[in-house]
Amino acid sequence: MFSRSRRLSTEALNMIRINKCTLVLVMVMCSCCVTSIKLDELKNDKNQLGKTGGGGSSVASTRAASRPASGDRDGAPMAKHVVNKSSADGEETSKTRAVPADAQPSALKSTMSEKRADKCKEKCPANIKECCRNAIAEKSCHNATDDPVSYFVNPSYPNEDWDSSFCDFRVDIKNRNVCQLRLDLEEFSLRGPHKYLGSCRQDRLIISTTLPNGIGITELCGNNTGQHLYFPVDPKAGGSSVALMMMTSQSSRYSWKVRITQIDCLADPQAVAPTGCLQYHTSLSGTIQSFNYAGGMYQSGLDYAVCIKRSVNTCRVEFQQVPGSTFGINSMEGPSLEEGIGRAGEVSCDLVTHDYLHIPGGMLDIGEEILAATGNVEVYTPTAEKFCGRSLSGLAIQEFAEKIKVNDPLGAQDNNTIATPVTSYASGPIIVRFHTDSVTVRERDIGFSIAYQQLGTGCNKNKIRR
Repeated sequence: MFSRSRRLSTEALNMIRINKCTLVLVMVMCSCCVTSIKLDELKNDKNQLGKTGGGGSSVASTRAASRPASGDRDGAPMAKHVVNKSSADGEETSKTRAVPADAQPSALKSTMSEKRADKCKEKCPANIKECCRNAIAEKSCHNATDDPVSYFVNPSYPNEDWDSSFCDFRVDIKNRNVCQLRLDLEEFSLRGPHKYLGSCRQDRLIISTTLPNGIGITELCGNNTGQHLYFPVDPKAGGSSVALMMMTSQSSRYSWKVRITQIDCLADPQAVAPTGCLQYHTSLSGTIQSFNYAGGMYQSGLDYAVCIKRSVNTCRVEFQQVPGSTFGINSMEGPSLEEGIGRAGEVSCDLVTHDYLHIPGGMLDIGEEILAATGNVEVYTPTAEKFCGRSLSGLAIQEFAEKIKVNDPLGAQDNNTIATPVTSYASGPIIVRFHTDSVTVRERDIGFSIAYQQLGTGCNKNKIRR
């Protein structure tokens, strides 16, 4: 009995060994079959790609089709006015999303590098290298940045928006050498100021800094494409930042694209605007426009300075109305003033109304030929600093001086003060100031577009008595 049991046990063990070997053999055969099938599939794919020249486009298309679109997650389209994701999602905060380098073909990498380089050349200052490593991101509402150069755009840019919204954007200053921000309004189209009050009551840009002093403007609206602004910052105080807030309504369509540059005052001192200047022009000649000039009406309650970098070997600056442009700054006569007639002086521009363009030492330039005709004797030339009316007129200076001479500053004027250049020999910084009171009326208070030019001729000031 014991011998028989032992024999049965031995037979059972042998059967188990046979079954194990059979299982291993079956597994090896299955593996070989699967490998063969995969190789056949790869060969077929390769042959198909070779015939179409698609380089993997069909495979990529199939994969792309299997993924949900970024704006169609959860089966619903993305809303028109969407808040960008937080910075925790990395590049999702910008409108352009980076593609991993290992997923880019060499030709695509080369093309993207060229485009990125071109964009950097166009939009990065020469002294800033870090921001040129990647294309400058365009960010919209409820975002923040500490990049040396950044863009703040409306939610649907480059398309317009029409929704009521509160769109905020914060610029953090971490470089302790940054002392200013420059805002270039590459595109800026909002609803203009109220046609009687002159204030921004519907759409507006509000800018606030950590510095207590104002900059001459609290809000901005209307059409200001091409304008620029400088804002002081003080990063040494700790936690310095500038907040940009766009308040919009459904009253009209709007769009904006604002380039924000942090100015390193040690690395690039030539780019720094003088203290107190909202705008700063560095060319020998150029054009200065009031805000919303394209919209046909300036805002009320303005008082800001436009500065011009003085060039070497120049002694005077000539200001004149841009040919073919309109000029309108409210004067004492109001709407009764004839078109094309300018005014100058305290009485016309700052007695009853208080809207004026301030040009230090403004005068009607008598010219070298007049000096020569008088035998280069001393010539009396009056000056005025406040200009208003329906044209920028140097003749208005002399007319006002004549009224003062006869002690009749409020007397009737001849109204022959058409647009003529105004010249300033004032020393020191070149500063033009624009001041408006609390009331502005459309169609009358248009604003100005004036050209300036620094000159090194006609510097015989000792022959001019002012």
